[in-house]
Amino acid sequence: MTVVQELFETYDPLEKAPTLTLYMLKDGEEWARISSDEPVIGTQLTRLLQMSQDSRPILKRLVSNGERLTYHVKKQGSPWKAYNIVPSDWVVTKVVQYEPFDLGELPEFRGVTIAYCERQPLSPEEIEGMTRETISKVSVDSFGGNEEAYQRFLASEQSKEYVQTESGHHSQ
Repeated sequence: MTVVQELFETYDPLEKAPTLTLYMLKDGEEWARISSDEPVIGTQLTRLLQMSQDSRPILKRLVSNGERLTYHVKKQGSPWKAYNIVPSDWVVTKVVQYEPFDLGELPEFRGVTIAYCERQPLSPEEIEGMTRETISKVSVDSFGGNEEAYQRFLASEQSKEYVQTESGHHSQ
């Protein structure tokens, strides 16, 4: 007996809308002290560690337990957008996802993910071993597939800050 499985395309009116992810301290954790040179931030206590918007394809927007928060540090002296990705002490231990019941409830986002984190410190050796470099890569996908916008970017002064384009060459 042969079973034929039909594939149905499901319409998702919010498919292109980003998912908002809030990385929060796990219940029972102390408040985290953050500080910044930004006058608006200064030094303060918070329960919100990080916030991001994810516009990748929906199946790639997953936040998982064990994920370690990272921060990007611009490499000094680099003529392009090169960063070191450095692990933090904060690890995701619980993930809760919310999707709006009514499209009007959350018009800017497809949903909200709350990732609860707890502190799991690393040794200096572990931090060094987990730190990696990334260089921003610009492709037509960076412009939502808009070839004309991509070509305008390549012709602009701003493109000189990037070491790689889609073809892997430095833009000049």
